[in-house]
Amino acid sequence: MVIALLLSDVNKPVRYADLSRVAFQCLCATHSMWKALSILRSAISYRELETPTSFTPPSQLLSAFDAHVGDCSCQTRAQMLWELVQFYNIPEKKDALDRAITMLQELRIQATLLLQEIELSCGKPRIPTLDALGTHLSVWQRIGFTRFLDHFSGPSDFPPERGGAPQTAAAGDVLVSPTPPPDSSHKRYQITVEPEWDTDNLFLVARFLTLCLLLSECKIAKLKSGLLTRVIVRVDLQLMYANIERELEALGLLPARRNAKPCDGKMKFNRQCDAMQVYVSIVTTDWVKKTVFRLGLLDFHQSLSEGLIVANGRGISCVATYPSTLLVRALWLTSNTPLLVAIQRFCSHGEFHNIYCRITRNPAFPAPAPSFCEMGEPNWFDVTLVLDEDIISSPWAMLPHVIMICMSGKGTIDDFRCLLLDSNQGNLRPSQPHNGTCQEIVDYVSKLKELNFARVIAHCFAHHNQFPFTLPDDEDALERVSDLMQKGLGKRASDAFKGARDGADDFGTGRSMNMFTIEHLVVEFPGMVLKELQGKPTVYGCKFES
Repeated sequence: MVIALLLSDVNKPVRYADLSRVAFQCLCATHSMWKALSILRSAISYRELETPTSFTPPSQLLSAFDAHVGDCSCQTRAQMLWELVQFYNIPEKKDALDRAITMLQELRIQATLLLQEIELSCGKPRIPTLDALGTHLSVWQRIGFTRFLDHFSGPSDFPPERGGAPQTAAAGDVLVSPTPPPDSSHKRYQITVEPEWDTDNLFLVARFLTLCLLLSECKIAKLKSGLLTRVIVRVDLQLMYANIERELEALGLLPARRNAKPCDGKMKFNRQCDAMQVYVSIVTTDWVKKTVFRLGLLDFHQSLSEGLIVANGRGISCVATYPSTLLVRALWLTSNTPLLVAIQRFCSHGEFHNIYCRITRNPAFPAPAPSFCEMGEPNWFDVTLVLDEDIISSPWAMLPHVIMICMSGKGTIDDFRCLLLDSNQGNLRPSQPHNGTCQEIVDYVSKLKELNFARVIAHCFAHHNQFPFTLPDDEDALERVSDLMQKGLGKRASDAFKGARDGADDFGTGRSMNMFTIEHLVVEFPGMVLKELQGKPTVYGCKFES
């Protein structure tokens, strides 16, 4: 539905009969861009409030951008979004956001007027002004979108010179159509823009956030029982598009008479979803490459180019889990990123408990230089157990945090998922319901206070699948990562990876959940996560399929 404005070739022809559909897609896209930037602006405004109890907070802000891109790189995108909030939290950047939001409101009205004109002309002789709209670019010019590109495709705090020649595409866009890998039979939408991460290019930011928003808004989780209980997450684009239409109708922005449909057929919906996921995934890997350069890790960059970044047959790209997570861990230290660990734990009696730890850089310990040769020392991070009331009322609750959603309990991940399935189906029956404090949880919390957080990150993500898909020719992903880390970073880095993986279960992570296993990472304000997780266990940010 948003492809015509965000991921298409500006010179793509538009048939007269398709004008209504393209105009409708442009309306949906401008509305979604307005919504995405408005959420970012609201998040920045929220952190400026004095106390979290001064008003009733929304149910979510930044987690609205928690895109589902396969089981791929959530830890990376969480840090990207956290950095984005910091970047735009200065007066001139906030002013740029406000200008962009205002202009998108105007574009939305112009797209509505164009759609209305097209719908009224239906069944009549061709109208010359509409007949002239023969390409996507001409439609963009008609609704004023090229003016938006002129204003916001450069540094976000420097408005363009007046009177300059209008641009036809965003800065950095390269109108090429990447081809699928030669062994791929998957038919997919050809993205005709160059995916790029540039925080100072507000159009690129808006495009990335919009696609993340659309890939997050209607995530559906299904628990599939069998030999191993699996959690399958998918994006319901049809439901998401229906939500957009309802929002536009509520705003009075849809013509009463409307023939346009955003997309016909399940296959086209799937191709659009693929295109959005591919774009977001490549922007994510671009952030990794640029961050590596920014930190001066040239050896690591060499390893990325030689095979730590892989794309599957659908074109979805990702960086191997362990090295990308160590990069993010280094940024948590150097950027002083606050984290909240939310642990969903079943005690041995079958009762469910939520436990929260706030993780911050140890101020007494200078941030170490990014290292891929160490699993992590206990004095890198401070671990503080926090209660629900702390999350509600503490001043730090007004700061966006990287949130870790974790699973914990006796047994393995599969045991936890079986309990999650029972809970979702209403079949969970605690063997010994608690009337007071659970001593088992008290003992567990005592262990958490002594947690070497830096090391649990290394163990957990070394044990995690390094790529969310099978490599060509069934290549061993662990061997690839180990070999490339040794080649680019030295034998110590490779040995640390192997040691972290081999020691995961004994440390209480990996398949073991004796300590905890990290299921998902997202950026959000702590109080909003508290609301989401209260009650029974859940797959964060997803609705369960009925």
